[in-house]
Amino acid sequence: MKIICIFPICMLFLIQTVYVHADQISPSQVPLAEPSSAFQKSYPEIVEEKDSEKFDEDWEEALFFEEEIEPIADPLEPFNRVMFQINDKLYYYFLKPVSKVFSFVLPKDLRVALGRAMNNSKTPISFANCLLQGRFKDGGTEIARLVINTTFGLGGLFDPARDWWDIRTKKADFGQTMGHYGIGHGFYLVLPLIGPSSARDGIGTFAGYFTLPQNYFITFRDKLIIFSVDIVNYVSINPEEYDDLKRDAFDPYIFFRDAYTQHRAELIKKYR
Repeated sequence: MKIICIFPICMLFLIQTVYVHADQISPSQVPLAEPSSAFQKSYPEIVEEKDSEKFDEDWEEALFFEEEIEPIADPLEPFNRVMFQINDKLYYYFLKPVSKVFSFVLPKDLRVALGRAMNNSKTPISFANCLLQGRFKDGGTEIARLVINTTFGLGGLFDPARDWWDIRTKKADFGQTMGHYGIGHGFYLVLPLIGPSSARDGIGTFAGYFTLPQNYFITFRDKLIIFSVDIVNYVSINPEEYDDLKRDAFDPYIFFRDAYTQHRAELIKKYR
């Protein structure tokens, strides 16, 4: 009986962890650093139509900036490789087919708007961490975007803050905040559905869960629906990102691990 009671609680936290974790790993919207976890959404800022040149610049900058990055410890590599393969199969045999159906049913403009609304709902995480990092101007920017887009943007479906006033998002999360104050990754970790992470960023994800006001009043069923739609929607808008990144990698596991580490390091460096 105890196991039956604990299981839904564990599933609920896992679902919310994935939902929050999505915003931790991304240059303007690369696929979740290991889209095998498309269940991961590796590299979001979130789903908004992106200028292809700007995307290429962000991706290049995130992966190839000049300063040498200290390799992340990977004592759990055998376990992580198994998880990587599980996520990979989930992506190709489940998530990608479902996202194709989703794309067929909903026009792209509607899916992009839905993605913007999902991102808008996660603004409290960015706001809190901008303040914790001493980025008070960026924190004000995030609050301004939240107010403008929630009102004039119909709950975040549109982005008048960017389109009308050129107020751009300033992403931040708790893992980045800890890195800002000199706390290292600890060790690399790949989890089912979640994808690439680390001991530090995993703790940051846990903290992010409690920052979202909606987590205190929506039901488990609602969270499951939101999570599922968010993930499928992301992949439907960015159907080839994972394949493009994986295609030329000699060892995809190493490639995504290094990409994740470098991106997170650049994100921390950028706001120091």
